Amino acid sequence: MLLTACNLKQDESDNSNEIRVNILLEDSKNNSFDINKRRTKLLSAYKINKTVNNETLKKDLLLKIIDQAINLKDSTLFINANNFRLLLSKKLNDTLSIGESLSRFGNYYFLKEEFDSAYIAYNQAYKLFDKIQNDYNTGKMLYGMGAIKSNLRDYTGSEVLAFKAIELLKPLKKNTSLLLCYNLLGINFSELKEYNKAIVHYNKALEYAKKITNQSFYREIGLNNLGLTYHHTKQYDHAISFFKEALNSQNLRKNDIDLYATLIDNLTYTQFLNGDTLQLEENFNKSLRIRDSIHNVSGVVLNKLHLAEFYISKSDTAKALSHTKDAHVLAKNVDNHRDRLEALKLLAKLDKKNAPAYLEEYIALNDSLQAQERAVRNKFTRIQYETDEYIEETKRLSQQNILISIIGGALVLVFALLYFIKRQKARNKELLLESEQQKINQEVYALMLKQQSKLEEGRLQERHRISEELHDGVLGKLFGTRVGLGYLTMENTISDPEEFKSYLHEIQQIEKEIRAISHELKHDILTSKADFASIIEQYVSNQSSLNNFNYTFNNNADLPWSAIEDEVKVSVYRIVQEGIQNIVKHAKATTVAISFNLTSESLHLTITDNGIGFDTKKHKRGIGLKNMASRVSKLNGKININAAKGQGTTITVTIPL
Repeated sequence: MLLTACNLKQDESDNSNEIRVNILLEDSKNNSFDINKRRTKLLSAYKINKTVNNETLKKDLLLKIIDQAINLKDSTLFINANNFRLLLSKKLNDTLSIGESLSRFGNYYFLKEEFDSAYIAYNQAYKLFDKIQNDYNTGKMLYGMGAIKSNLRDYTGSEVLAFKAIELLKPLKKNTSLLLCYNLLGINFSELKEYNKAIVHYNKALEYAKKITNQSFYREIGLNNLGLTYHHTKQYDHAISFFKEALNSQNLRKNDIDLYATLIDNLTYTQFLNGDTLQLEENFNKSLRIRDSIHNVSGVVLNKLHLAEFYISKSDTAKALSHTKDAHVLAKNVDNHRDRLEALKLLAKLDKKNAPAYLEEYIALNDSLQAQERAVRNKFTRIQYETDEYIEETKRLSQQNILISIIGGALVLVFALLYFIKRQKARNKELLLESEQQKINQEVYALMLKQQSKLEEGRLQERHRISEELHDGVLGKLFGTRVGLGYLTMENTISDPEEFKSYLHEIQQIEKEIRAISHELKHDILTSKADFASIIEQYVSNQSSLNNFNYTFNNNADLPWSAIEDEVKVSVYRIVQEGIQNIVKHAKATTVAISFNLTSESLHLTITDNGIGFDTKKHKRGIGLKNMASRVSKLNGKININAAKGQGTTITVTIPL
C-alpha cells in the first residue's frame, strides 16, 4: 500500500510538471513577448522537466523543448537539452530517440556550415534509422548527407544519395521531403551545367509543392530555382516570367521577406542582362536595403556585386569599385568563399593598380578551398567506405557462416538419417500411445460428467423419496392421530378441555411444519442447477485459490447443458483450462471473468483478464493459444483474441450447437 501511495504521488507530480512545461512552451511561442522573455520561459520549462520522474515522459517533453530552442536560435539550451536527451535515450535503449537527437545535431551543425560534424551526425543517425527500418527518417538522413555533398561540390555523390532518399520516401508520400530531394537534384544538375535535367527535377519539386498545404513558400522557391536555371541558359524571358510569377504571391513580403528580396534581386539582375533599363538601380537598391535590414550578409554581398556590374555598364567605375570592395570585405567576414572569389575577380578588373595582389589572393583562396573540399570529401568518402566495408564484411562472414552451416548440416543429416529411421518406428508407437491416451482422457472426462450427472440424479431421487415419505408416512400418521383425538372429544368427557385443545393445536403445527418442509424439498428438487457449469466453476475456483486471483463466473440459465454433446463439453472444458493456464503463466492478472451465453443457437464462451496483455500483431501465438484455436476449429467454431499491452486480454469463443 505504501509503494502504491508513493507511485500515485509521483504520477500526480509528473502530471503537474507536464502541464507546467507545456504552458511554458506555449509562452515561449508567444510572439507578443520579446525574444529574451521567450527564451527565459523555455529555459524554465527545461529546468522543470528535469524534475519529472517518468523518464519516457521526460524524454518526449525534451524533444519539444529542443525543437523550440532551434526556433528561438538558443544554441546553448539546444546543445544542453539535446545532449541530455541523447544520454537519456541511450539509458532507455531507445534507438529511435537516439537517432532523433543525432539528426538534430546534424541539422544544427549544417546550419552553422560545420559540414564534417553534420555529416558524421547524419551518418550515425542514418545507420540507426536503417537498422530499425524507419524509412522516413532514413530518407531524411540521406537527403541531409546529400545536401552536404552538394555544398562541397560533390554533385555526383549528392545525386546518388538523393535518389536513394526518393526511393524510400515515395511509398510514404512524404511530399515535403520529396520536394526537397527533387530540388536538391535540380541544384546538382544545374551546377553540373546539365540544365535540361535540372529543369525536369525543379518541375517535379513544383508538383509536390502543390500538394503541401502549409504556409511555407515552397512553390515560390521552386519558381525562383527555375528562373535561375533559365537565367544560366541565357533564356532571360523565361527566367523573368518565373521570377515575376513568384513575386505575385500573396503575403510573400510579409511572411518571407528574405525570399522576397532575393526574387527582386534575381529579377532585376536578369532584366539587366536582358538589356532592360527601367528602374534597375532603384530595384537593386530596394533589395539591398531589405537584405541589410534583416542582416542577410551573404544577400548583401550578392546585391553589391550585381550593383557593381550595373555601374560598370554605366561607366561609373568609382561606385562599381566601392560596392565590389564592400562585397569583398563582407564575404571574407562571413566566410562566403564563392562570392569572395567573384569579388576578387571583379576587383582585379576594376583596380588595375592592385590587380596582381587581387589575382594572387584569388589563386591562393581558390587553391585552399579546393584542397579543403577534397579533404572533407575524402573524409566523407572514408566514413561511407567504413560503413560499406563493415556491411560487406558482415555479408562475407554471414556467407561464410552459411557455407559452414550447410556443410555441417549435411554431415549431421547423414548421421541423423540412420538414427531417424531407427527412431521413427518407436516414435510412431509413442504417437499412437499418446493418441490413445488422449482418447482415454476424453472418455474419462466424459464418464466424470456422466457420473456427476448420475450422482446429482441419485441425490435428487433420494430427496424426492424423503419428501414422499414425509408427506405420505409421517404426515399421514399425524393426521390420523389428530382425527383420533377429534373422535375422543366426542365420545369421552375431557377433564381439562383447555389442555386437550393445546395438544390438538400442537399437532396441527407439526403437520404444517412437515408440509412446509415437504414443499421446500420439492422446490429444491425443481430448481437444482448442479450440472456441467458447476464443474467448470469448481475448476476455476480451485485455480483461483492456488494462484491468488479473484474470479467471477456467469452461466446463462437458458443453456441446455444436458442436451449438449459430451465432445463439445470436453472441448469447452479444455479451452477453459488452456485459458486459465495462460493467464497464470503469462498475464499476471488479479481478476478473471468466465461467462457462458446462448444466442442464435450458438454457445458463447468469454474469458477475460486484467493482466499485462500483449501486442497481437508482434506476439507469436504459443502452444496454448494454438491448441485452443485447433479445438474450436474442430467444432466449426470461431475464436477471437482481443489484447493490448497493459490492457488485459479477452478471448471469445463461439461454437454452433
